[in-house]
Amino acid sequence: MLTNSKNSGFTIIEAMVVLAIFGVLASLTAPAMSDFLDEVQATQNTNDLLASLLLARSEAVTRNSIVSMCMINPASPNICNTSNSWQDGWIAFEDLDGDGVRDVGEEIIDTHTSMDDTSVVVTANFDEFLRYRPSGAITSGGSFSICVGGSVAKSVVINATGRPRVADATCP
Repeated sequence: MLTNSKNSGFTIIEAMVVLAIFGVLASLTAPAMSDFLDEVQATQNTNDLLASLLLARSEAVTRNSIVSMCMINPASPNICNTSNSWQDGWIAFEDLDGDGVRDVGEEIIDTHTSMDDTSVVVTANFDEFLRYRPSGAITSGGSFSICVGGSVAKSVVINATGRPRVADATCP
């Protein structure tokens, strides 16, 4: 008995055409996806820094004491290290002697270790540390510019009253 059966499925040619179309579409969306991911990373890095600054300022007022933030080496996150950069991480601590260097007995309030490898932080007026007074003000205003992937940048600007705000920036 003969049966009429119709084969259903894809031929190798049809599958290759679909894969070629998919490859072209993927190559067109890859740059846009990369830019999107850089934007997300820049926002995350900015928010992390902003949160630490707001916490340090709040704690300075609450404790009626000086609170400083300094750069750290992620391998030893309990001490300030001016040979590192802000993208390597930072700590906020109660700075009892106001020298911007964490000494024994000075409580760590916040720790943040390492941004991703594509992030670079450039600062104006905060090369070694920043210090919040008990009033919540800082010695002088300045900024942090966070650049991700060499193209996406955000800035955290701190005025003399100590209030940080986020602004758009350009990579140096």
